[in-house]
Amino acid sequence: MKILEIDIKGFGKFHDRHIEFNDKLNVIYGYNETGKSTMHTFIRAMFYGLERAKGRASKSDTWTKFKPWGNGDTYGGNLRFLYHEKAYRIERDFTKTATTPFNIVNET
Repeated sequence: MKILEIDIKGFGKFHDRHIEFNDKLNVIYGYNETGKSTMHTFIRAMFYGLERAKGRASKSDTWTKFKPWGNGDTYGGNLRFLYHEKAYRIERDFTKTATTPFNIVNET
């Protein structure tokens, strides 16, 4: 599998961020607090979802931690990848009121 691009609509500190990956090795680097772990969590959340706890634990769960900063109403994005030479797109909406929280599209 190869990740082609990510399109972050709203996730943590990122809003409307589009990143395309090259065919070869891609390295994400930067100073502390620039968003490397946030980007990693976004990619993982696109494939596996986000943990949402109930009660008091919900104040420190992953879903709450990466909720968009500021007034961002959009919480989610898209991820395109190749798997066995076929292109797929995962679309996720992490908001509580999402009518279609997860969608996968075969682009081939």
